Amino acid sequence: MGTTASVHVNDSVTRCEFDSVVSELRLELNRLEEIFSVYRETSEISRINAGTLHHLDASPEVFAVLDACSWLEQASNGAFSIRRSRTESAINPSGFVKGWAGERSASILSNAGFTHFYLGIGGDFVLRGGLTESEPWSIGIADPRDATQLVATVDVVDGAIATSGSAERGAHIWDPRTGAPADEFLSVTVIGPSLAWADAYATTVFVMGEPGLEWITQFGQYDVMPVRRSD
Repeated sequence: MGTTASVHVNDSVTRCEFDSVVSELRLELNRLEEIFSVYRETSEISRINAGTLHHLDASPEVFAVLDACSWLEQASNGAFSIRRSRTESAINPSGFVKGWAGERSASILSNAGFTHFYLGIGGDFVLRGGLTESEPWSIGIADPRDATQLVATVDVVDGAIATSGSAERGAHIWDPRTGAPADEFLSVTVIGPSLAWADAYATTVFVMGEPGLEWITQFGQYDVMPVRRSD
């Protein structure tokens, strides 16, 4: 998905147990990459775009992701879209699927009995159990103007943190309503129970700009922290 993933566990497990679970997690991420990557000609998304696969004949995962993206596009009045512009026919659900894949893969760690862990994917995090029973995970939010500095730290026991912005990859988030890059904010971080939705909401608010800060309040379990160009 064009990024890196890491696993951090603070449980009493053997190296063999850890490696086995991480291997399973890696296989699942690779499997989802094979389905959703827009960089692989053989992926289901690429085949849908090429017209060689109808989306109704795709994997159940594709149908679930496209259904969620369709809902969010309507809920955001088009600020979120799997198409780069209104005239674009090709689909790219990366704005939703990275967080969704991370959350789905993190369940492998929970199912293996790990209780204190986090999974990081491209600067987004699924966190479980805190560092210990009495201490939350403390995650730093990088300053989009200087990645060696932090703009804030967030303490989370169970939940997710997602950040959208242009610091690492430049202007890669487009406003599908105009076809132009979104640039009102430098970054938007969303904290909430689900990484799939925290990631999608962060992208949506980044595109919306200031109106997005009011828009996201309808989702009461999610908090937002923007970094403005004037901050």
